[in-house]
Amino acid sequence: MSMGLGRPILTQADLQQHITALATQDVIYAPLFDSASYGTAGVTQIVFFTSPIGQGTTTAPGGATGSKTLADTNMTSAGQISQELMLFPGQTPETSPAIGAANGFLNDTYAVGKSGFLTLQIGSNRQYIQDGPLMLFPPSARLAVAAAIGGNFQTAGTNGLNEAMYAAWAGEPYAITPVYIEATQGFQEVLQWPAAVTISATARLFARLRGYLVRQAQ
Repeated sequence: MSMGLGRPILTQADLQQHITALATQDVIYAPLFDSASYGTAGVTQIVFFTSPIGQGTTTAPGGATGSKTLADTNMTSAGQISQELMLFPGQTPETSPAIGAANGFLNDTYAVGKSGFLTLQIGSNRQYIQDGPLMLFPPSARLAVAAAIGGNFQTAGTNGLNEAMYAAWAGEPYAITPVYIEATQGFQEVLQWPAAVTISATARLFARLRGYLVRQAQ
């Protein structure tokens, strides 16, 4: 069949060489994170990566009540995907305690981190991490502090000093043997303690899985 005006007949293979919308895949760095509240009475179990945006309960500081938002997690569906944990104590590092009172920020960080264990399970029964205590999973970033005495105060006529005392879990990142999680494959991460660990003020825990996302590129 002639196309007229000397134009050649084009096949599908010919057109593929000049296509502009490529249905290929690219790989980007895209960690998954999730967060949960840790009350003063302590808990024996926290499960991460089961409630995506729009489900569960938000724990974002200053946020409105309701379900989780991007301030809590970046998961858009439940259980779809180095491991790190970030603990934010309920007390601020700068305190004006009563004379002889303990520093809750430092003590709460130590109390939660010295016990418990973490389990990362993919599918129904395959465990890729089961290790502890939780201090073995330090964050890759934390607050850098250069502290000094802030001033003095009085409690019942006794002079005292304001202090800044900060602590964070530290050490090398906890590496995981590379694992490829399919888009429809379920997984969850569980923190467990043999007994509830009490703390001085309600804290917030972040779990972060550092990895790559394989996605369709247009």
